[in-house]
Amino acid sequence: MKRRLFQTITGRALDLERLDAKEREFLAAVQTKYEKEPAWSAFAAWWPKELQRRGLSAESVTYRICQDLEARLGIAQGKVAAPDYRDYLADLIDERYGSRYRFCKATGTDPGHLSRILAGRSELSLQTLQNILKQLDAALVIEPEKALTERFSRERAVRALAAAAR
Repeated sequence: MKRRLFQTITGRALDLERLDAKEREFLAAVQTKYEKEPAWSAFAAWWPKELQRRGLSAESVTYRICQDLEARLGIAQGKVAAPDYRDYLADLIDERYGSRYRFCKATGTDPGHLSRILAGRSELSLQTLQNILKQLDAALVIEPEKALTERFSRERAVRALAAAAR
């Protein structure tokens, strides 16, 4: 049986199998709102209030899905920049280690330097990038812009959201 997943724009796979009825209802409401192509700012203001109103946690998969949908909408409307390597790196660290602190502690990476990099106040040297990628068991991939555009698309999110709400 194929597991149902929601893939974020940075490639993180969110497991939809463990969603309860309350979370599925919320995602159905999100889907209805999202399919109407709301203004990015309106959607960004609506979903956190709706999440809280329904008593759902900011630690839930539904929260991450809504963050992703908000980003996609903002990118599509020219209000938000597409993710760069920092976003991919931060998401991968969070997925594999649970926190930046744990990553730094486990790998000997300087937390201050990583923080400056992820905040955009510093750049990675190629050697540091190679070391971090090795620690994450990850690789740098260069792909055509068109492939990225499809991954960021609002339409792709709508399809994934429909699967999540089922």
